Amino acid sequence: MIGLLILGIVVVVIGSYMTQANKGREGDPKQQFQGRMASLVGVVIILVSIVAGAFTAVPAGNRGVVIRFNAVTGTILDEGLQVKLPFIDSVVMMGVRTEKYETGAASASRDLQDVRTTIALNWRLDPSKTAEIYRTLGPEFMSRIAAPAVQEVIKQVTARYNAEDLILQRELVRNEIAENLAIRLLERGIITEAVSITEFQFSETFVAAIEAKVSAEQAIFEAENKLRRVQVEAAQAEAAAKGEAAARIARANGEAEYIRIVTDAQVAANDAIASSLSSQVLQYILLDRLGDDIKIMVIPAGGGLDLVLPEIEP
Repeated sequence: MIGLLILGIVVVVIGSYMTQANKGREGDPKQQFQGRMASLVGVVIILVSIVAGAFTAVPAGNRGVVIRFNAVTGTILDEGLQVKLPFIDSVVMMGVRTEKYETGAASASRDLQDVRTTIALNWRLDPSKTAEIYRTLGPEFMSRIAAPAVQEVIKQVTARYNAEDLILQRELVRNEIAENLAIRLLERGIITEAVSITEFQFSETFVAAIEAKVSAEQAIFEAENKLRRVQVEAAQAEAAAKGEAAARIARANGEAEYIRIVTDAQVAANDAIASSLSSQVLQYILLDRLGDDIKIMVIPAGGGLDLVLPEIEP
């Protein structure tokens, strides 16, 4: 807009000169008219430059920091069309959207292992502090404040953990880094939204040691599983043997009980039969079972069997 103002002034000066040079009887009325028109155009250009210079548009996601004679006034313009002093005030745009900053830092763990940590930082400016940030840090505020803060915080946090714990307690390490960074950066008007650890890199010696440890633990795990399997199989075999023995005992007890019951029944039957056998019944059975052709029968003496033989007709 300053260039437009200068152009307007030049046009006004030229028009005024042409008008003054052609005044009087000897002057050219045509050139005098042109001079007046040039002056009018110059005034219009000056007015347009003044009006245009009094307004500025702040894009979405930005804040406008007003600079007057190279000094930060402290005025912060919001998004949209804003008013300022023409030709005196200038506006520097400061983005307040969330941005990503990724960097790595070399450090040492508590057990003196070399560690390189790469983190991704999501950050944004505090809109109310953009003027102070520009005044104290300038446009390169991230390289001046954030980069050193990230390096220092990573070194402080990783030094509190052994190298192995950095892997096993990754979430805890990330939270500590995020908390410390948020405090450090917020003091300078930078808001930390999220911190992510994208990578841990260790020395080749440490990596080899971890791999050997993992292999040993895996071998122990497999051996324990095999031992458990053998124990389970032995328990199953023992249970099967006990079951088979119990089955055999049950069968033997069943058979013995069967024999006892049958024997008791036979004894009872024999007792019942014996009580019903008299000498007359026995004699009848004997004689009934003798054949028709029996002529002589020898009976031992003292047997207690007194036979009454039927008479045989001649």
